Amino acid sequence: MQSNKSVTYWLILISASLLLVFSGVLYLQFHHSRVLSSTVQYSESNVSWNIFQLQSEALRFNNAIYTAVLDPSAMDMDYLRLRYDLFYSRVDTVRFNPATDQLLKGTQYLSIVQRIDDFLLNNEPYFAQDDPQPLNQAAINSILQQLEPLQASLNDLSLASVHKSGLHAENRASEVQRQIAISTGLIVFQLVLTLLFFYIVIRQVKQLQASREDLSQLANYDPLTRLPNRRLFLDRLEQEIKKAHRTKDRLALLFLDLDNFKDINDTLGHEVGDLLLQEAARRLGECVRESDTVARLGGDEFTIILSDLDDTQHVAGISQAILKTLSDPFELDGREGFVSASIGITFYPDDADDVNALLKNADQAMYVSKEQGRNRFHYFTASMQEAAQTKMHLINDLRSALANEEFQLHYQPIIELATGTVQKAEALLRWKHPLRGMISPLEFIPVAEETGLIIDIGNWVFHEAARQTQRWRQQHQPGFQLSVNTSPLQLRADTNSLERWRRSLKSVGLPGNALAIEITESLLMDASFAKRLVAIHAMGVEVSLDDFGTGYSSMSYLKKFDIDYLKIDKSFVANLRPGSSDLAICEAVIVMAHKLGIMVIAEGIETLEQQNLLRAMGCDFGQGYLFSHPVPAAIFEQLFEARSKPLTVTGQG
Repeated sequence: MQSNKSVTYWLILISASLLLVFSGVLYLQFHHSRVLSSTVQYSESNVSWNIFQLQSEALRFNNAIYTAVLDPSAMDMDYLRLRYDLFYSRVDTVRFNPATDQLLKGTQYLSIVQRIDDFLLNNEPYFAQDDPQPLNQAAINSILQQLEPLQASLNDLSLASVHKSGLHAENRASEVQRQIAISTGLIVFQLVLTLLFFYIVIRQVKQLQASREDLSQLANYDPLTRLPNRRLFLDRLEQEIKKAHRTKDRLALLFLDLDNFKDINDTLGHEVGDLLLQEAARRLGECVRESDTVARLGGDEFTIILSDLDDTQHVAGISQAILKTLSDPFELDGREGFVSASIGITFYPDDADDVNALLKNADQAMYVSKEQGRNRFHYFTASMQEAAQTKMHLINDLRSALANEEFQLHYQPIIELATGTVQKAEALLRWKHPLRGMISPLEFIPVAEETGLIIDIGNWVFHEAARQTQRWRQQHQPGFQLSVNTSPLQLRADTNSLERWRRSLKSVGLPGNALAIEITESLLMDASFAKRLVAIHAMGVEVSLDDFGTGYSSMSYLKKFDIDYLKIDKSFVANLRPGSSDLAICEAVIVMAHKLGIMVIAEGIETLEQQNLLRAMGCDFGQGYLFSHPVPAAIFEQLFEARSKPLTVTGQG
């Protein structure tokens, strides 16, 4: 603790010192920048030019007066007045230039300007606009006599200004070089200080990080096995429960107790017992994924968190692997030891939804394993029995649902993004149970696939979609197309599906391109699917690759198979915003698909920003809650009637 306070003190001191140094450097840079700016802005050449112009105008005025002497009859008073006014204005230009006094300091500039002012004042009556005095020969001779010494003085002043300008130019160049050198030195000095600052800070942060990791290791990990201890285990279990709740996934908790460990610990000693625990921890880690958690609660008790479960059968396989690896002999300091394990298993959210309840359930199931003879695993039975009964009832109800006409299709529009019109729709299966009401497809579709009922259900969906499409084509839009989801089982196992689809299209008089089937990327890996795809295209039915980007997404498959549409998965659309990685992915998919002649449909559009971004990228079609939820056919028909207006149907389906 004292060490941490010392490190913090030095960090504050170093930071404050460097802040002062940085402030000083910035002040010096600002000061020298102003000096440099004033040096560069000062212009001596402008003064020289003004003096030269004054000298030239004096000469022109003298020539005009001299011409009047030579030929009095040709004297033009307007021209003489013009030359007088120009001469007068050049005097003002020189006088009001702020740099003139500085450049011509030490010359006869002031006395010459005063003499010119006296000359102009004395002769102004001859060149006045209103009631001028007559310019006779005597006046002209007087003017010429006064101009002669002034011209000589202006010539000397012009030469002096040129000389002074050269000196000032050299001084300015020298000052610029000096300021550049100073500024460069300050920048280098600041860079060195910055590097030093970051070096010191990074070094101290690493030391703090190392100290924190040591403390974290002691607080959260078992010092013997290096596995998470009870504290960290409970925290991870709580986090995994929150994650599973958010993602609607399952997780399993395994509670494991080593059988006969106490006998080995008592007979061979605690040191040998520690070796066995270390080896058991290593073997447990090899049986699970890196994303899973193996923890030691204390003694010979271990727990395992299995997250992101697809099905419960995966847990059984892991449990069998654990039982096998722990039943192998342990080499313990030259001697062999034998143990087994009793495992209790519980599931979230099936059995419980909080940490304590899950831990209690798994512990109870573990004791049942011990009571039944050890070296085995046992599920928390209440949940397993209930789940099995529920699944059995669901299967029985599914078998009669098709005959009882309990299935119905809801339709979600697919919008042409360029025009905003309804060009297509996706047909989505719904089950209205007579007792339970609407049952989620996520619940009954996996069971239907597991039992093979999905084949007959899928063929009914295709026929119903064909019938509905024919009706909407006749009544609303001749080019309308419906897409239907197909299970891989329909295209892998049931060779009669394609023939039934062909009969459905023929029975309603519908061309094949009025329907599109949506397949998953996993089907593309099936070698036999290529022949079925040829048969599907022979019927005219188009093929849409669903959830593109979330599965295998091999470019070679897109090149090999004739795909008509790619559907960008909603996970990429959900976080679509300018500058995001999802934006880059969507844009790349769209460009690639168009190069291959494939049209693109974006799923899950929920905001106008997402719609506008996708349209700007050239995405062809879009669907999502922004336009409409899946709705029954009667409500969907309203979209045809209002297709020239913004879509407003958002009924739940």
